[in-house]
Amino acid sequence: MRLEYLGQYWNAGARRVRLLGKGEGVVHDLTPFLPYPSLRGEALRRQAHRPGQGLLLEAAPFPTVQAVVEAEAQGTTVPDLLEDAWRAAQRRGKALTEAALSVPPRPDRAHLMACILPLRAQAFGVTYENSALEREAEGRKEDYRYVYQSLRRGGERCEVFLKGTRLSHFYGPNGNMGLRSDLTNSVDAQGRPKARETVLAGVEPELGCVTYSSGRILGYTLCNDASGNLIENESILYLYQAKYFTASLGIGPWLWLSDEQDNPRLRIAVQIRNAEGREVFAAEADTRLIGLPLHALVKQAASHNALYPGEFFATGTNIVPGDEAKVLRPGWRVEMRSERLGTFAHGAALVDSTRWSNPDYHRLESGG
Repeated sequence: MRLEYLGQYWNAGARRVRLLGKGEGVVHDLTPFLPYPSLRGEALRRQAHRPGQGLLLEAAPFPTVQAVVEAEAQGTTVPDLLEDAWRAAQRRGKALTEAALSVPPRPDRAHLMACILPLRAQAFGVTYENSALEREAEGRKEDYRYVYQSLRRGGERCEVFLKGTRLSHFYGPNGNMGLRSDLTNSVDAQGRPKARETVLAGVEPELGCVTYSSGRILGYTLCNDASGNLIENESILYLYQAKYFTASLGIGPWLWLSDEQDNPRLRIAVQIRNAEGREVFAAEADTRLIGLPLHALVKQAASHNALYPGEFFATGTNIVPGDEAKVLRPGWRVEMRSERLGTFAHGAALVDSTRWSNPDYHRLESGG
């Protein structure tokens, strides 16, 4: 049985984030069998009860990222690095039940987390023609069509933007995407009064990919590039605020270890239900419609910014909900499904810069 997937989970007994492996549906904790010490564990031991510990932990990689760091240091790949640990876990470890871990995240019980908590996450935009058409219909004139045509026809500059650099920007299975509580402007582009709306956020179900610092793709997962599109539609200058905020990127439970560099050719289905459980939206996407090979997109992103080990990229969406589902509201639920990547379900909750609706694993590991 070979190692097919990596994930992370919160071990409530040990009060640590630990590395999971999965093959043929069987799940094992790899942490006791890893051939290297935990960098986060070392940071916690050295800085216990000292000022500045939180800042130090921000730079200490969580288990999946550390596996990439160690593989690069040894000049190997993540699957090869972890092969012996995976075999040892099968021989000497006890298989875990995935269903038992697929529960809402709470400090007092074990639960699946995002398969990777990257040091940095970026996102590509307008990689599907449908995205350009939908954004044009929302009033963005020719901005998005221009970008898509440049990418698709000439292999030229893509749209790429920052999605996350801190733990607070990410959430995982059964967590909550962030909903902004601020309001749109009170005037239109001509200065005429208009009704204000709460920004909240909309979903952008996407394929996510993880890379080595060289830019080579090592695996794929499901993700949600949550977007405050009501303010993005007001002005392209608001893109940063629309894309980069607390819990603005959801990452699925399993990283499929794949050496596919062009496109994994996967279908992704999404369903949105309101707080009463009524379905308000359902759709499917096919990653084969992405306008450029994924390695070419990553190459553009890396052309003037060095990548981190375990850099995360959201690859664009072909699903743009409208009408009632254009923005989510507190208590709504999203479920993404892919035959290869599994299921990623999450909720939605209002957030601000000081109040998280998802666990702070830095604080939990520090004993808070």
